[in-house]
Amino acid sequence: MLPRDIIGTAWQSLGVHRLRTGLSILGIVIGIASFSIMYSVGESAQQKTNQAIQELGADVIQVSPQRTKLSDKKEPATRGETLSLRDIDGIKGFCPAVLDVSPEISDSSDFYRHGKKEMLNVTGILPAYEEMFKLQDARGRTISELDLESGHQVCLLGDMVATRIFGNKDPLGEQLAIKGYLFKVIGIIKDTGLGMVNVKNDILIPLPLAQRLFQSNEIRTLYVRARDTNSAMAELERYFQLRYGDANRFEIRSQKLLLQTQEKNIKIFEYILWTIGSISLLVGGIGIMNIMLVSVTERVREIGIRRALGATKTEIKLQFLCESILLCLVGAIGGTILGFLGARLISYLFRFPPVFSVKLLLIALVIASVLGIVCGTYPAARAANQDPTVVLRYE
Repeated sequence: MLPRDIIGTAWQSLGVHRLRTGLSILGIVIGIASFSIMYSVGESAQQKTNQAIQELGADVIQVSPQRTKLSDKKEPATRGETLSLRDIDGIKGFCPAVLDVSPEISDSSDFYRHGKKEMLNVTGILPAYEEMFKLQDARGRTISELDLESGHQVCLLGDMVATRIFGNKDPLGEQLAIKGYLFKVIGIIKDTGLGMVNVKNDILIPLPLAQRLFQSNEIRTLYVRARDTNSAMAELERYFQLRYGDANRFEIRSQKLLLQTQEKNIKIFEYILWTIGSISLLVGGIGIMNIMLVSVTERVREIGIRRALGATKTEIKLQFLCESILLCLVGAIGGTILGFLGARLISYLFRFPPVFSVKLLLIALVIASVLGIVCGTYPAARAANQDPTVVLRYE
């Protein structure tokens, strides 16, 4: 029996029982669609992370004092070393691998909106901070050196805090009261979503003004941009060892390690999605096996007649195996189309670029073929092993 005859016979057999065939295909369609959507979401998250890592770079190092517990109170407080503006010049002079240093001073301030008080974070920065973290300007401009020299009372708003304070009103050019001082909003910034800083809920002001508002010259965090991350971290440890007598009193973290950790988390998320999709495929495969076993039971007389007319066990096995593979392949094509439409819908609702390619279609077809072979082998073997002398008398 030629291969095309086996495929033709298998296709005709599936066409005879259209409802059963349709239900069998539906299980594979749902399984492949789930797998396709999971693949698209996982690949999109991976690509977005890689893009963000490339944009942010891995050359930023965070330096902050280690926090130590105070044991002389019932409620433990925390206290640590503080950095000063002198450390900026000190690090630049002592560490050749350091390109730039940007301090950060943060505190909270009360804001009133619709009669309700909210506590929002206010952060004092230098212009190097914006360049270091590649903050994206949605509208307006950033804080400049001229603003620092002239003492301009200006501020930048994260996109979310701008909505919280001003609602649907355009904040650019508006006045914002911070601790009794009026600041002019000069820009709205978007957060990158990755890295050491999260500015979507922050208000950024020039560092000298932050020192005056918070009445403090203490710097709790320094950000360092390095030529070479490993060399810069080693030089920073030597600097703090010489200046403060113990480098362990300060925590030195690189953005490179942080981004690598986030990339691993994305991978774990991707594996979870693949597992969920695989479970859906397994359920669909079990459905195919059940349908094929029912088909064997219903067609034992047909099997007996074909065996009596000279069909071999191998030909019977190939026919049922071919039926199983055809079911899975048709389901794979339908599932891929449904998965594509589902991924487009999810991308529209949650604003992320869908990832679909020929690679996904090939993966779906290969998975469907393997699934058809695995789930169709037992029913095919059972059909081929029927005794023709018995099944011819089957009622």
